[in-house]
Amino acid sequence: MKSIEILGVSKDSIAILFDLLKEIEQMTSFTLYPNIVSDVKPSLPNSKINFKIMPFGEAPKVSSKVFFGCSTPEIKEKIYTYFNKNHQLKKDNYHKIIHNTSYVADSSILDFGVMIEPHTVISSQSRIGFGVYIKRGSLIGHHNVIGDFSDINSGVVISGKVNIGTGCTIGSGAVIKDNISIGDHTVIGIGSVVTKDIPENCIAFGNPCKVVRIIK
Repeated sequence: MKSIEILGVSKDSIAILFDLLKEIEQMTSFTLYPNIVSDVKPSLPNSKINFKIMPFGEAPKVSSKVFFGCSTPEIKEKIYTYFNKNHQLKKDNYHKIIHNTSYVADSSILDFGVMIEPHTVISSQSRIGFGVYIKRGSLIGHHNVIGDFSDINSGVVISGKVNIGTGCTIGSGAVIKDNISIGDHTVIGIGSVVTKDIPENCIAFGNPCKVVRIIK
């Protein structure tokens, strides 16, 4: 069993992490290190899990393997920035979590801090950035690039030669055609069909997907 410390505390998404680490790494107890002062605790209505939340300001040793306790790009980026600045935790301190029902092509590269949930496919020559979450049943085609901290939600289909920027959120069930670029910090809505490039810092959705709001 590996020792993996968890950075940040969330109410809901951390339950997924608990289950994955229990199944993949045989972990049965967890230590959480908050990056802000907060009274948030994991929601565990069905099955109680043994965890301990450390006081704000404490952090694991630099030699420890760690992972994000929250999802969403902006929160993951804040967690990384806080623990890097205050506790010298670098990208290579972060663990990779890849469920054994998923397929990752040998020619694809996954950075540290990546979480790949069950029944995901990542095809040839793709590059997955630091802190990226790819959630249940997503299909990632060949020669794609997904930027740091992005979230690819359940059932997304990304064709070939797609470039997704840093800190993006791709909503559940979205489909992105070949040779598309999506700018940094952009949100693609649930079920959207992306047939044209989408700029940075915006919210876009629909079939075909169109920009509906600029994020200031």
